[in-house]
Amino acid sequence: MKLAIRILLLALGLGLFAWLVARSDPREIWATLSVMGWAAPLILCPYFLVYVADTLGWRFAFGGAYPKTLTFPRLFRIRWMGEAVNNIAPTVHIGGEAVKVYLLSKLGYPTTQAAASAVVGKTTQFLGQAIFLTLGAVASIQVLGAAGTLRWVMLGIISFISLIVATLFWLQRRGLFGSIFRGLERLGLRSATLDRHRVRLLEIDTQIVDFYAGERPWFRASLAAFTTGWLLDTLEIFFVAWLMDIELGWVQALSIEAFIGVAKGVGMISPGAIGIQEAGIVLLCRLAGAPDVFGVSYAVLRRGRELAYAAVGWGMLFIEESTIRGITERVVAGTSEDAS
Repeated sequence: MKLAIRILLLALGLGLFAWLVARSDPREIWATLSVMGWAAPLILCPYFLVYVADTLGWRFAFGGAYPKTLTFPRLFRIRWMGEAVNNIAPTVHIGGEAVKVYLLSKLGYPTTQAAASAVVGKTTQFLGQAIFLTLGAVASIQVLGAAGTLRWVMLGIISFISLIVATLFWLQRRGLFGSIFRGLERLGLRSATLDRHRVRLLEIDTQIVDFYAGERPWFRASLAAFTTGWLLDTLEIFFVAWLMDIELGWVQALSIEAFIGVAKGVGMISPGAIGIQEAGIVLLCRLAGAPDVFGVSYAVLRRGRELAYAAVGWGMLFIEESTIRGITERVVAGTSEDAS
């Protein structure tokens, strides 16, 4: 049943994407894309800088416990492989974060510390996104004008995300998994899976609490790196507009890019947010004063870039583990060994 629903959502998403392309005239889209000529592959470069900044953010999330034997290029590849899983198959039994933790454990790094760094890194990344969204809202107000009706929607989105981030920090400082156990006990509920991994999960809690209490310089460095990564995201749309000879200012690019992530998040009901992400990009470009043909063209290029980076990540992952079944079995086996 779930598979049928996902197939239906995927079909609807693809249909919406096709409608957007047809509505903007495929010939105009091709003409707009053709303007880039030989420089088209260069659009892959800005996102590489984002990967570098985000890897730095994750590295700082380890705090002073970062192993000297783990080189930055190796950490970079591990993160790339994990993000490939997150971007293409976030529900394929294992998540990208579990893959990252597993690959670190293969190198001999303690699983609890690796998991704690993943949780802290992801939370810090969300906080960086909240900061980025705030900057994007300010830029949007400048683009739309103070009376823009959507500015209140944008501010509401920022408030909602900020509330989620604040809640995550509050729970983590109290012990995220410990809070879950206490909540279940108060409700008279039990989870056999959680109980089986209770000791390891509480140890991860301790690692996270210790990081926030004693590693504040590392936390600030992680937040700065992730926020920089979000800001570097803006380079891509700005660069693409420049290659296409489309007039798009930095403020406009920031106002568009800041809320594309929100559109993609909303669109996760569809596999890969196909169609919904593209519709969001076209709408945001239109609000920023960019022509629809540019919005659709950029949506196509962005989807192509996502697939290209995901393909490289999955390629590295298959070289590492051969098959997705093998990856799944090894991740599960590694988790069970740590819990025992």
